[in-house]
Amino acid sequence: AQALLRASRLPGLGPSIGGGAARSYFLLLEQQGRTQGLCLLPRGTPEGSELALPGRRFALRLGQAVRFHLASASGDGAWQAGELVELDAERFVRLPALAAVLAPTQGQGQGQGQRRAEVTVELLTRMTEVGTLEVHCVACDDPTQRWQLAFQLRGAGAAESDAADATDGTGGADTGPTAHPRLAEALALLERVFGEGSQRVEAKEVRQLRAGLERLLGPREAWELALLRALFDALLARARRRRRSAEHERAWLNLAGYCLRPGTGAPLDDWRVAQLWELYPQGLQFGAESNNWSEWWTLWRRAAGGLGEAQQLELLQTVGATLEQIVTSRQASHPLKGSYDDMLRLVAALERVPQAYRAELGQWLVGRLQKTAQASGASAAGALAREGKAGAKSGGKPTEPASAWWVVGRLGARVSLYGQAQNLVSPEVATAWLQALLALDWRRVEPAAFAAVQIARVSGDRARDLAPQWRELVLQRLVEIKAPELWCRMLRERVEPDAAEQRLSYGEALPPGLRLLAG
Repeated sequence: AQALLRASRLPGLGPSIGGGAARSYFLLLEQQGRTQGLCLLPRGTPEGSELALPGRRFALRLGQAVRFHLASASGDGAWQAGELVELDAERFVRLPALAAVLAPTQGQGQGQGQRRAEVTVELLTRMTEVGTLEVHCVACDDPTQRWQLAFQLRGAGAAESDAADATDGTGGADTGPTAHPRLAEALALLERVFGEGSQRVEAKEVRQLRAGLERLLGPREAWELALLRALFDALLARARRRRRSAEHERAWLNLAGYCLRPGTGAPLDDWRVAQLWELYPQGLQFGAESNNWSEWWTLWRRAAGGLGEAQQLELLQTVGATLEQIVTSRQASHPLKGSYDDMLRLVAALERVPQAYRAELGQWLVGRLQKTAQASGASAAGALAREGKAGAKSGGKPTEPASAWWVVGRLGARVSLYGQAQNLVSPEVATAWLQALLALDWRRVEPAAFAAVQIARVSGDRARDLAPQWRELVLQRLVEIKAPELWCRMLRERVEPDAAEQRLSYGEALPPGLRLLAG
């Protein structure tokens, strides 16, 4: 009796309390145009038990972003593992989807040309003691090859389906239950332009690709984050065919950048940006096309939020050399490296570049802008004295566009869109730039007012905020020009950016449902 009592106290041999899984869990599948559920784990399955799904084989996509959708049911249905069942909203609750990239194993190919590899697998499932549903995808031809998915279920059973959809920002090229109803048609359109095969698509059709997508999906400004990432994943899988023509390259760069902006905010965005960065060393196929260069720089500006410091420094080095070449060129035309304005906007978006680089670039730009203003004033005075016409040429003097002040505002901003506070320029440097802005006529130089607001706004951090007297000067000027009340509030208190401010700061609207937090 004593021996039995001692044995009952050993770990694992004493009495345990547990009734198995409290719910049944199902993987959602599209079958013949309708959504069905494959039972992964029936209600009552003991924790730690591994279940095979007999007679079920699946094609598993490797090396690309994919989503897995789950549903649960707490009823007493006598479902079996591997059983396909019809779903209804009364008994089944949708759970948040899992986004994943399952890497190919050795020998299955990991390059750009083999991203769409598939392998035939069977599934094994197991509920752990901590409430995680593990799904093992086991290769049929080699059981030693496994890919594991882990769904955190503890507390998820109470989730409502609309809450699951709201939190599902994933973006695999998924035509499953939460996809846009016309996504399949949009993917077919991308396949026609960028897909395999030798079919010829007229240049006009390529140029109208974006318009065709908007006819299917609605205005692109309203495309949700999940839809944008699904389109990007489809474009990424077809990246090799962007080089078919100058029109193909331009359309691909434009759409890919738009669908990935701002490079962060959705699950797997770090993977997407890493895959996109593999294309950077390849450069442009049609480098003689200035419009392609503009789309190239715009692509990297839109993806900048997901780039690391080293990648941003590499971009800055390339763009900086090109900018220097442009401003020192004595030729009438600039080198074919795209729009000067596009490159400046890209530089402003590189918020992970150390502050010393940002300060140097901003000082260079402010100096050129001040010389432009002086040259413009002298030309205007001379023209009036001669009663001549406005618009005299500067005679080789710096001619920075007024939009460059927007770039100065981004470089000197007190609040980062996605970077770290340590990369912001010092208050002393920012104050010097603000003085240059205060010397302008804000009614004539449209970007100057908002640039001053970005530099002088309240961040809530005394170490980076400007002295109060500078904020007061900016506030007085804003009142004079009847600036939006929000801009004035930003000088009195810390304000989280709204959609209108984000459009001004970022350069375009962010995807619906995505808001960058002030840093």
